[in-house]
Amino acid sequence: MKWINILMLPALFQPCLQVMLTTTAEQTSYQAESGGSVLMGCRFFPLSQHPYEDLTVSWHWTSQARSREVYQMEKGQELNASQHSDFRGRTRLLIEQIKDGWTKLQVTRLRINDTGNYQCKIGTTNGADYKDIKLSVTAPFKRVTKNIVKSGKEGELVLTCQSEGYPKSKVTWEDNHRQELNASTTVVVTEDGLFRVTTQIRVESSQKNNYTCTFNSSGSSRSFFIPEDTPQQKGNQRKGAVIIAAVGAFIRLALIGLLIVLIHLHKKGFGKNIEPDGASRTRRIFKLPESTSNSRAEQV
Repeated sequence: MKWINILMLPALFQPCLQVMLTTTAEQTSYQAESGGSVLMGCRFFPLSQHPYEDLTVSWHWTSQARSREVYQMEKGQELNASQHSDFRGRTRLLIEQIKDGWTKLQVTRLRINDTGNYQCKIGTTNGADYKDIKLSVTAPFKRVTKNIVKSGKEGELVLTCQSEGYPKSKVTWEDNHRQELNASTTVVVTEDGLFRVTTQIRVESSQKNNYTCTFNSSGSSRSFFIPEDTPQQKGNQRKGAVIIAAVGAFIRLALIGLLIVLIHLHKKGFGKNIEPDGASRTRRIFKLPESTSNSRAEQV
């Protein structure tokens, strides 16, 4: 008899267990890039008869004992007064998915300091529950700028690569023989929380070689071609380009001037008159003096 009672206990309490609210996270962790967006979701069960009016949702960001309110909805009404300023204008809840048991929060224009733990807490008439979700915001070292200058030492060049990203990246230098080179690297943190990495090597300007800096975390790189990229070589190339451009401009002006002269001469009737039979003739008109004409008249 006792065994029968024990076996019946789960059946007696099953209706109570079914109505207790439970929450699950769609993912326990998310990763997104700075400037982009992320959609984090929590699912709750069971649904009440009035899923919007009975629902209370809150999302909080926590990191190192600090907490910020990201989003809050109470009884179907969004509350913005207590939202932290860091998240204003960047969050929204997909209201249309609440009827399916989802509270999905979208955060846009992500920043590095959005990295941290997010807690979604859901409450209905069936109870309350919460789940923790981790978000990591990264900024790959995509854009690498390069610079080359002469050092104070005769015949020596300083090659520099610089980029910004998060998290911090190691930089590798190699020559065209795939030999790794020693470099001097400095790192500073920008106002946006990015790491600005500046790395340099010193090489001889007289040695023909290629050098490449590579940011290992992203694979972005820039190459230097010596002596083509040296300041003196670039100056000579610019001078040659200027000379070629000047010569081309002079030739164009000369042709235009010649064309103008030809058009002017044509308008003035320059050249010989051409008779219908193709023979060239020169027409001359002679005017007799008046005295000669009078004397001939008297004779007649």
